Amino acid sequence: MTRLLTWHDEWSLNIDLVDAEHRGLIEQLADICHRFGPEASPRRSGDAFALIDALTDLGEAVREHFKREEELMQAVGYEDIAEHCTEHALLMAEYTDQLRRWRAEGLDVFDEDAQENARDWILDHILGADRDFAKAFHEMDDRLSATRDRSGVAVWAQLNAARRGL
Repeated sequence: MTRLLTWHDEWSLNIDLVDAEHRGLIEQLADICHRFGPEASPRRSGDAFALIDALTDLGEAVREHFKREEELMQAVGYEDIAEHCTEHALLMAEYTDQLRRWRAEGLDVFDEDAQENARDWILDHILGADRDFAKAFHEMDDRLSATRDRSGVAVWAQLNAARRGL
């Protein structure tokens, strides 16, 4: 039985822009599970082209999210940005490889194993590397709030712009 993925508040990084995008990605994956899972009606599941297209769209949405996340990291001067960007590149390479395998297999039902792979692929990053970034983001915010000296004005403005969605 398909176990639909839903957003849980404890996954929040308390960075509105990032959390909103994470929620959207989780919803997009849940929609794929619903439309193409084993319990889907025969007119919804069983269409390999539509399923692969939906999974391709999910991958592109993640790629765009990673791009915006990297822009945010750049804007606030995140010191571990290179490592985080490398993880993004590896995640996208993994997903591209998985998508190729699914395409070659003619995947037409998004079964529980495929769902679990996709769910873990997204959540492991959100709950791992993204949490590390959020911690640094909030520590920087706290330091800037406490000091707000002239040298911090530009960084403070960048941080606020990043919060508003660049």
